[in-house]
Amino acid sequence: MKHKIITTIIFFCISTSAMPQLIIRGVVKDKQTSETLPGAAVILQPSGQNAITDIEGRFEIQNKEPMPVTIITSFIGYQTDTLRLTDLPDQMLTIKLSKSINLKQVEIKSRRESTSISTINTINTTTITQQELLKAACCNLSESFETNPTVDVNYSDAVTGAKQIHMLGLDGIYSQIQTENLPLIYGLSSAYGLGFTPGPWIESIQINKGVGSVINGYESITGQLNIELKKPQNAERFFINGYGNNEGRMELNLQTAHNFKHHISAELLAHGSMNNMKLDDDGDGFLNQPLSKQINLYNAWHLAVPGKLEAQLKIHALYDNRIGGQKDFDYDSDYGKTTFYGVGIENKLFEVSTKTGTINPGKPYRSLALLTSSRIHQMDNFYGLKTYKGDQRSFYANTIYQTIIHDTRQYIRSGLSFRYNHYSEITNDKAYYTNEIIPGAYTEYSYSDTKQTSLVAGLRADYHNTYGLFITPRLHFKYNFNQLTSVRLSTGTGWRTARIFAENTSIFASSRQVIIADNLKPERAWNSGINFTKKFQLFGHDAVFNADYYYTTFMNQVVVDLENIHKIQFYNLDGRSYSHYVQAEMDIEPIHNLLLRLSYKYNQVKTTVANELTDKALTPKDKALVNAEYSFNKKSWSIDATAKYTGLSRIPGGGVNDNGYIIPKNSKSFITLNGQLTKNFKNFSVYAGCENITGYTQKNPIIAADKPFSENFDASLIWGPLTGRMFYGGFRFTIK
Repeated sequence: MKHKIITTIIFFCISTSAMPQLIIRGVVKDKQTSETLPGAAVILQPSGQNAITDIEGRFEIQNKEPMPVTIITSFIGYQTDTLRLTDLPDQMLTIKLSKSINLKQVEIKSRRESTSISTINTINTTTITQQELLKAACCNLSESFETNPTVDVNYSDAVTGAKQIHMLGLDGIYSQIQTENLPLIYGLSSAYGLGFTPGPWIESIQINKGVGSVINGYESITGQLNIELKKPQNAERFFINGYGNNEGRMELNLQTAHNFKHHISAELLAHGSMNNMKLDDDGDGFLNQPLSKQINLYNAWHLAVPGKLEAQLKIHALYDNRIGGQKDFDYDSDYGKTTFYGVGIENKLFEVSTKTGTINPGKPYRSLALLTSSRIHQMDNFYGLKTYKGDQRSFYANTIYQTIIHDTRQYIRSGLSFRYNHYSEITNDKAYYTNEIIPGAYTEYSYSDTKQTSLVAGLRADYHNTYGLFITPRLHFKYNFNQLTSVRLSTGTGWRTARIFAENTSIFASSRQVIIADNLKPERAWNSGINFTKKFQLFGHDAVFNADYYYTTFMNQVVVDLENIHKIQFYNLDGRSYSHYVQAEMDIEPIHNLLLRLSYKYNQVKTTVANELTDKALTPKDKALVNAEYSFNKKSWSIDATAKYTGLSRIPGGGVNDNGYIIPKNSKSFITLNGQLTKNFKNFSVYAGCENITGYTQKNPIIAADKPFSENFDASLIWGPLTGRMFYGGFRFTIK
């Protein structure tokens, strides 16, 4: 027995020593400076063995797997490196990492603090930072695109102050608007939601053109706006901003943030604004802007468990009230009567959202995240004798699992999503109740060789409890001719369900009869595009040229038919509806500290209305923008100016004279000019400016303003500015 035991032990030792012992030693360095990188993660695949480089950047990994093996090396701020070994190296490996951000590759050097156009992202992306937002009076999200040529913002009507965006030639309802990858503007917030996010709260805005990622949902058809708010863990300790203008608008923004022990941080953002001045510049008896007041609170918490997870909790509460209409309207004495025409808008919103994600130091490429959002939104409106009340209860959840395939050149992201929306909408004579339950699943594959080619291919399936199954494929491809020149191709579908009243509140600001067809189907469309980006040297400074072409065609669309001046009709598309969009822009620095942005875009948007393919109403054929920024005296002073040209658009039902009220066939082309002067101190800055310096306004924006309760009254045909020259000023104070 003793002999057998000894023999077994000897056999085991011999067999163990015969197994291949793979010991790999190496050092990780910065490719440009050759400095060692302590704390870099080194992972051996497929065994999963890992190590962290020591203070001298050295590592050692022992593995028993047979050759070949793959070494994945990653470090914060550097590109992940993948090295394949077929044999055991004779000497210590030297792995050199390149920094993940090459300024010439990612941004325009002279504009790295304001706007960047990426040549790295596979999806066509432009990033607007807070520095860019400070160039104009960015009081809220609707005013955040004054210097950006891609997104246009226009008034919805002449009495409520509501604004809507346009992107790639189409209405903003076809663009997905999110905050930190959670739904922001949808449902009841479609009409007034652009005014619910104060500008000083915004850290940056990412504008993705064309169909977006399937990870974020099925809705983005023409683009996606993702708003990043200030983060608790790195926000200023204290910030205050005050604003006022000659039209009676006053605003105050407060922010405080603190980092507690145990990796917990929190911030509180508060906004208050009001307008109590009654102005009627054009003498039509209606206010230029409604009287308003808003209280807006946002509280965010961030928790980090090092090496395990990160979590965020956000609470948002808002009250917004507007009173507009005729200057002499008094709610207590005139509501519900025909003495004076009044408009009242009241919004109450409460929202709680969470984000939780796992961290795996040994496998940094693998993660799991859960995003949730719960919202209650109540709206109580009146427009003359018309009333509209809305109640929305919504819940959203999205899981995201990410890992690599073989190496970090290939990622796979998959997950499940769920959306629940309950809408209760009541007008004068009818009530509408809607319940939407939409579970979904998606997967997205991405490939990048880090030099020339990258690809993102996604597919998602969503099941609507009323309309059934929808399949949404999307594809993005990018090719880099070199680090400074890239071309992108994209194609894919998107779909959405229309909220007739919430998305078209302008229908209440008229005497038109509203006719809604039965069985309206979800809107569906294909969007395809090509983008070319070139960065180069001009006048001895960095410059960038960017050109886009996007084509959108609808398989179904909820047509808004305004061709009969006494009716507004909603029905499913019967025919063709499409958009051709071309845009070219250039950023240059002709002399030191003078930055210029030049842009021109052309839209050809047509829709079949009443069995006739015609130009989409109130959509300008072309637009142009020139923005100039000049700083001097060590950038303590800066001057910003923006000129915009807006071309002709077709007015629906125009070219008629009805009861003495003339509706023109087309709008007029016009130019607006804005300017601002800023003085920066160490922790304090003051600014003053003027909007619409030329003073151009749309003449007679309200039809039959003298008879607001007649059948001719219409305040919805808006194509130009409603207010003239406006002066403003403000201050900012920050404690880092």
